[in-house]
Amino acid sequence: MKKIVLSAIAVLVVATIAMAGTQHGMSLPHDWSTYRHIGSLIITDKSHALYGIHHFYMNKKGLDAFSKGQKYPDGTIIVDSVYEIKESGGILNEGKLAFFPVMKKNSKMKDTGGWEWAAFSPDGKMLDKDPKKDCLSCHDSVKDSDYVFSKPLK
Repeated sequence: MKKIVLSAIAVLVVATIAMAGTQHGMSLPHDWSTYRHIGSLIITDKSHALYGIHHFYMNKKGLDAFSKGQKYPDGTIIVDSVYEIKESGGILNEGKLAFFPVMKKNSKMKDTGGWEWAAFSPDGKMLDKDPKKDCLSCHDSVKDSDYVFSKPLK
């Protein structure tokens, strides 16, 4: 019995370590649509990896820092819902939902600017992305605003 318990604990530890290697077990927040909309942008270059219409949402944890332009507290989550672009008569509109980039403030993540990064398919499955190469490489240009591009409208 003791060997079974120890084996079960070992399996649990290995599973936890494996999950930590995938952006610390990040998942697409089930309540992201209740977050506050903080901005939108359109990337029209079809060769760009983030081509599409983007709508950014932030959980309550980070809203005060967002409005004051301060560093974000741990637990701040920003979800980007990315849609394909439908163009008709010079009007750009949202097409099919493409994916969800997500960033979560975790000051322990020194190698990635104090943020955890992940991307998810429309059905919530984690996409295979390298946080340093696919996320931080671009967000590094705004490290002075704690790696966040969005700013409050004035």
